Amino acid sequence: MTAIDWNLITLRENPFAMSPPDEPADAKWADMANIKADYERVLREAKGSAPSQVILVRGPVGGGKTHAALYFSAKDRWPRQSPSVNDLHIIRVPTPKETGKPDRNFYVDVVEFITLDKVRGAVTNAIDAVGRDTARNVLQRTMLSADLSNALIRLSDDENQQLLDAYFLGKCSTAELRKLRLNRNIEKTQDYFRVLAGIFQLFIGVSESRDVENHDRVCLWLDELEDFVYFTPAQYRPFGQGLRELVDRVPYFLTVFLNFTFTSPEDFEEIELVLGKYLVDRVTENIIFGEMSDDEMLTYVSDMLQFFGTPERGNLAAVRDNAYYPFTEESLKLILANLARRTPRDINKRCRNTILKAFEQKLFNERTKNTIEPDFVRSVSAEELDREIG
Repeated sequence: MTAIDWNLITLRENPFAMSPPDEPADAKWADMANIKADYERVLREAKGSAPSQVILVRGPVGGGKTHAALYFSAKDRWPRQSPSVNDLHIIRVPTPKETGKPDRNFYVDVVEFITLDKVRGAVTNAIDAVGRDTARNVLQRTMLSADLSNALIRLSDDENQQLLDAYFLGKCSTAELRKLRLNRNIEKTQDYFRVLAGIFQLFIGVSESRDVENHDRVCLWLDELEDFVYFTPAQYRPFGQGLRELVDRVPYFLTVFLNFTFTSPEDFEEIELVLGKYLVDRVTENIIFGEMSDDEMLTYVSDMLQFFGTPERGNLAAVRDNAYYPFTEESLKLILANLARRTPRDINKRCRNTILKAFEQKLFNERTKNTIEPDFVRSVSAEELDREIG
């Protein structure tokens, strides 16, 4: 394969990746100003008010929903707000892929994302703030179970910590349950989501006040919920009912984002089928990713090139006079013509493939800042422009 020196085109690396980066700090936001404003409005409300939120996010494949979840996982990207909650606890998990027990898989994913050590710290903080009895009473009111709330409170100081870990993340034998003085394991859908409600309440805070400055907010981001169409009703219905239980049990200082790759009115019926009408009725906001206009696509590419530019990029005349370098505006319009979907993923694919083809044909060198001209784009087949590369 031809070696690629991105510096030859004043770039630090490939700006047109086909999947989001691993770390929120590496995620860039290009164009899509209206969508960003929608998120910022919702997030400002989350920081500055008490009621819980359920946000339904939908749009085409590759539209940017997963990327947005990653981008706003960095707390410093949330808009400023005063007054504001003390802190944010952002939990980003994918939809369970295994079709056995998605409710349990989801529960384990969330608890492992948080870690039981952090839950122990949250229990200790709650007890220090209001006393053990009050903290237990708040949890019992949230979880509707004396057994579950007692087990959660005991995470702070009980001598049987290893057994309690097994209780919350595995399964205890009858003898172990007897030693813990607990009646049964966590094994029903209702149990999983009530334990999560209790954990979220601990991080939110156990004060009876609704003053935002006395609480934190938990933000739960669920991605790729459309995968539930591959599950049986007996599998996805308990999950939807569990999410509804979670929202009902934590009516304040919880934000839940539900990402779906559905766009048409008919698809909304699928969403209601998966989540259940009662959870859909609790949706407080909709964020809908549409396809980009011609101008928005050009701005998107320009923004991505600027984000990944080398320090010298802004000083070169070839670039200063052409925000689309190594493309020209005319060649870029040709590249973006007749896209299957006008989404970031499809734009990235076309731009990446064109640049790789230019490197393959040794268009770029250190002596001159050649550009990708319209004639070069016309020489590249549609199959090459749209090919998938691992």
